[in-house]
Amino acid sequence: MINKLKENDPKRKRFKKLYGKLEEMETQLAEIKDDTSEIRLRIEDVTEIVNKLMEEISDVEDYMKENLGSDWKILKNSWKRCKKGEISKKEFIKIGLTKVGKIFASIFISM
Repeated sequence: MINKLKENDPKRKRFKKLYGKLEEMETQLAEIKDDTSEIRLRIEDVTEIVNKLMEEISDVEDYMKENLGSDWKILKNSWKRCKKGEISKKEFIKIGLTKVGKIFASIFISM
């Protein structure tokens, strides 16, 4: 995209630094997109682990209430939707990881 602008700009010598910065930004944007896809894969991995660990708990709801404290309120509605079958367990786990983060994962991983 930047190259097309350069070629069509009669004053490109005057804006050499600007075009350089734009190229840097374009490169950084591509790197960020790559990093983002890696993060998604990691979330999928964590979701699988938490799902397996949740299966080992007899009463998951009570366990989460006990160990999440006030963060349980954030996930309560999502858990109800999961129990009704409106969302899958894996989807609930993703919501937990997104809204509560490390705390959610840690209550299952450090059992």
